[in-house]
Amino acid sequence: MAVLQAEPTSWASFGARILDGERQLTELRITAFKGRGSFELDGDLFEIQPHGFIGSNATLKKGGSVIARVTKPSFLKRRFEISSAGHHLRLESTGWLGKDYLLYLGSQEVGRIRREGFTGRKLRLEFPDEVPVFVQVLLAYVVLSQAKREAAAAAGS
Repeated sequence: MAVLQAEPTSWASFGARILDGERQLTELRITAFKGRGSFELDGDLFEIQPHGFIGSNATLKKGGSVIARVTKPSFLKRRFEISSAGHHLRLESTGWLGKDYLLYLGSQEVGRIRREGFTGRKLRLEFPDEVPVFVQVLLAYVVLSQAKREAAAAAGS
């Protein structure tokens, strides 16, 4: 089981350093206005492009090729469907605060993300080793982007 941590790059940023213990794997950069994301792994650049209603869907590209897709089938629920390399995963919030997310393959729970800290911008990611690191970083992006949308909605009300 791989356990990664994500911590904010600064107090005003939704970007995060992705850590494996004390070692930084990558830095997930998320733009302030359009919510686009990017990160590098092993010298390869990955780009996350949000689309759809309020940017709740996204595609992950490596080079010019789409390697993963995220869809949010319900406006009201914190539930996301992820497809990559023929695998279909589901990420769901377990509570009304959106602090804990479970990752499912079919009906089997295979991982978890927990938002930690005062602002909930620190993450603890627990996934089996079979989940590629680029998918783990994409899932961190999904949770951080959802938290950003909810914070913007709360500030606007």
